Amino acid sequence: MAIVTRWDNKKKTIVMLEFESEWSWDELEQAVQKADSLIGSVEHFVDLIIDLEGTSIPKDVMSAAKTLLASGSARPNEGARVVVGANGAMRTIYQTLQKTFGGTVEGREVLFAPSLPDARAIIRGLALDR
Repeated sequence: MAIVTRWDNKKKTIVMLEFESEWSWDELEQAVQKADSLIGSVEHFVDLIIDLEGTSIPKDVMSAAKTLLASGSARPNEGARVVVGANGAMRTIYQTLQKTFGGTVEGREVLFAPSLPDARAIIRGLALDR
């Protein structure tokens, strides 16, 4: 499996999506469905860590993003999305998606963290404000 989706902690408050070096849009869709299922299995807020360290984005990002964003809205208990390991090109792609799909991306914004410990710290801080 090129994308591993699992609980990141015993309290089931964080879902981790770990990307291997190569993955496909179909695998991402399956990972998102699994994450959605995990989030839906509990009633409390669940944040997501998306670990892209050492990976690259497959081709046809705009078409795949449009399909993925059209697949439904975030769950009511879905918290923050923190991306780890996004290089400059990935951040530029995200900014382009925000501009292109504005309203569809609204409420699904992502934060960026330089490392996994930093991502967890960001989530702990956000949880204090809920």
